[in-house]
Amino acid sequence: MKGKGIKLALMSLMLPALLTGCGGGNNNAKATNAPTNDKAEATAEATASAGENTPAEKITLKFFTALADRANGSGKVEQDIIDAYMKENPNVKIEVEALQDEPYKSKIKVYASSNQLPDIIQAWGQPSFLSPLLDNDLLLELNSPDFEGNQFVSGSMDGFSKDGKLYGLPRGADYMVMYYNKKIFADNGIEVPKTTDDLLAAVKTLRAKKINPIAMNGMDAWTLPIWYEFVAQRQTGDFNTMDEAVARKISFTDPSLVAAATEMQQFADAKGFADGWLTADYGAARNLFGQGQAAMFFMGAWESGLATDENFSEEFRNNVGAFAFPASDKGKATDDAAWYGGGYAVSKNSKHAEAAVDFLKYFFAPEHWSKMLWQAGAGTPAQQFDQFLTGNETQLQKELIEVFSSMTSSSGTPLQDVGDDEFKQKVMEAHQSLLSDAITPEEFAKALDAASDKFAGK
Repeated sequence: MKGKGIKLALMSLMLPALLTGCGGGNNNAKATNAPTNDKAEATAEATASAGENTPAEKITLKFFTALADRANGSGKVEQDIIDAYMKENPNVKIEVEALQDEPYKSKIKVYASSNQLPDIIQAWGQPSFLSPLLDNDLLLELNSPDFEGNQFVSGSMDGFSKDGKLYGLPRGADYMVMYYNKKIFADNGIEVPKTTDDLLAAVKTLRAKKINPIAMNGMDAWTLPIWYEFVAQRQTGDFNTMDEAVARKISFTDPSLVAAATEMQQFADAKGFADGWLTADYGAARNLFGQGQAAMFFMGAWESGLATDENFSEEFRNNVGAFAFPASDKGKATDDAAWYGGGYAVSKNSKHAEAAVDFLKYFFAPEHWSKMLWQAGAGTPAQQFDQFLTGNETQLQKELIEVFSSMTSSSGTPLQDVGDDEFKQKVMEAHQSLLSDAITPEEFAKALDAASDKFAGK
């Protein structure tokens, strides 16, 4: 679940970028696998000699994604690449179905149960998502050498691999931050919280001014266990304590983990989360923050597009910032929840598997996803991107780089995603119950023990 490997991989991703950024970027850098004119001419001649009058087979690929917003951020970048591919390959039509995370994960189960997975699906490199698909032999094994020139960061494919075989490709390097509205902070005399005590003090100040503190998607619930991991790490100074509990080496009733659950419940009781947060999904929480109705938003670095999203006011876009989850006397702000999550896989039963793989090769060419994602300010790719720094990065991107490059340890796969689907649901439900005062911290610990025992087969 956790480990030091991602920390080293994150550093290998960011340090070259920072060094390049200090020099003002490298706008003239060329992608390492960009075709030369000679190669392009040779390819054209070979195509002509094969028979220029032979029409290409008409192909339709179904593409299922959880990037629901196709006009902004990473969803727009994804769509732009799809559109470019279809323009360059007029015989291929790519039909996109896009849903938000949780509706997506519900519908993928329907597709899987009827053995009708779309040709290309968004996949998460985590056991809770991949294991059921792999156990039912639904994903196509990919040929690793086909993607060796795509500059993926070392370790980023590990979550998409099983028994030495590759079944998916990572799209981004994911890490959690606290987004904040600088104007709201300044207007209310609030400094960026350095400690968890500072964060609670900020909450109290905001509540006294009748301002929502932190926008949170409590209905989706997947962010709640990540918050718990942060709080537990700040109690112990070590992300591995959670590892040991899931592995059944210790119980979730361990005093440090119960103390973390108690602290988290007290934070909710202090109304640290925005009004109505338990019934807010991802989109509702994001909009609450973007519309200036909450001072903070707990979410992943993939939301760097907040600074350029024209659905929100210019004032907001100019004032959105990010900081690391605050420290304690045991856990540092440089200890972050980070992992390689979202990516893509191909259905084993696709009638056009070769075309689907060809599209992924195109998609992950460095000058496509890596360059376009970074320069759109829409996230951090799981590929080297130092050659695509422009020197014109948004202030939000710069602050995210600072969080990323300062990381000294990372959590790895989030708690809810280390087990099967039943484990995930039980874990998320336990968090919702704890934070709504339906159960005590001790009952919460026993619920996590029960879920872990069942998943472990005890």
